[in-house]
Amino acid sequence: MSRKRGVYIHIPFCVKKCNYCAFLSFPAGQDLKSNYVGALVKEIGLRARIAGCNNVKPEIDTIYIGGGTPSVLDAPQMRDIMAAIEKSFEIKPDAEITIEANPGTLGADDCEISSKLAAYKEMGFNRLSMGVQSMDDERLKFLGRIHSAEEVERDVKLAREAGFDNINLDLIFSVPGESTEDALSDAKKIIALGPEHISCYSLQIEEETPLAEQVEKGILTEVPDEEDRETYHKVCALIKDAGYEHYEISNFAKSQDAGAFSESTKDKSPYRSRHNSLYWDMSDYIACGLGASGFINGLRYKNISDIDEYMHSITDNNTLPTKEEYENLPFDNISEAVFTGLRRREGITYEEACLAYARNDSEDNSTLSADTSYDERKIFWDVFADAKEEAAEFVRQGFLIIDEKGLRLTELGIDISNQIMALFV
Repeated sequence: MSRKRGVYIHIPFCVKKCNYCAFLSFPAGQDLKSNYVGALVKEIGLRARIAGCNNVKPEIDTIYIGGGTPSVLDAPQMRDIMAAIEKSFEIKPDAEITIEANPGTLGADDCEISSKLAAYKEMGFNRLSMGVQSMDDERLKFLGRIHSAEEVERDVKLAREAGFDNINLDLIFSVPGESTEDALSDAKKIIALGPEHISCYSLQIEEETPLAEQVEKGILTEVPDEEDRETYHKVCALIKDAGYEHYEISNFAKSQDAGAFSESTKDKSPYRSRHNSLYWDMSDYIACGLGASGFINGLRYKNISDIDEYMHSITDNNTLPTKEEYENLPFDNISEAVFTGLRRREGITYEEACLAYARNDSEDNSTLSADTSYDERKIFWDVFADAKEEAAEFVRQGFLIIDEKGLRLTELGIDISNQIMALFV
């Protein structure tokens, strides 16, 4: 069974930094954007040659253009990036190709927005991810977003008209000053827009952000954990009742037949984010761009985060802008597989964990998959012998389920997921 593989491209530019944002992003002029795209195109070619074998272009299942705000680039710049990917990789015919395109950045009017969206379709994008965050103008202003709720509705409508039939909308809850009812109102309005996918996160106050400064000065008070968890569960229930599969802690995918999902169903929504799933099942992803982190053939790497150093490395020296790299050991692989796999509602199976443990032995693990002489469950608990007693206690408390196939969190277990995941690190 060959592993899936994706490409992630980081665009670090935005119109303005949001008040909560700790991501690697910043405003930039046209010259810097143009020069960055040129360097990025070179890195894409360099990364592909390393990932390839015998001069064969690497085959990829997904492409994700993230940021920052990729839609601040103009269409010709994005076309150059996509052309570089098409030149360097073998893109599967059914590949999921996502671009983040935030409201307020697609154009000044309906005509410009429609033109840019049509260009995205022409380039091959088949999935649109929009950072909505709230459908209340006051909360949007508090968060530092540049768009309004009305502009969200407009952009979703125009995206549908452009032919996008796979749209994700992001929602942030537990915003200071926001009640649970406010969050539910936001969720209802987002559901009403009919997205195929919803990503739902509680607001995290990150260091060195404007919101963190307000907290430090006593101007702002974070939402208490108990209230945050109450809001989370109520928002999740609302989204699930609307016909979405809660397939990962923060992610929901709509069924083609709304209402088809239950806690026991084995059916999976066709709208699960295939690219994000690469991160959760230990598949390979080739990351390009400023500060981007990738995982390829057992090697984790992180790019330079300084824009000048990044540009100098590629443009002047024609070398990869790698700052750090680490080759995973077998324990790293199985530990990461459990940590990320437990984020999924189906959890992690012993088979998946053992395949991760042995992934360095061969490219596709086909021999391990075919070998039925070993006890996957025994191997798993031999590796994590020190965690077995504490894991059993979490089971007794109703936070974790352990059965003959593997492990998964309960609804209550999501609230203490980090504690449980930490057992396997």
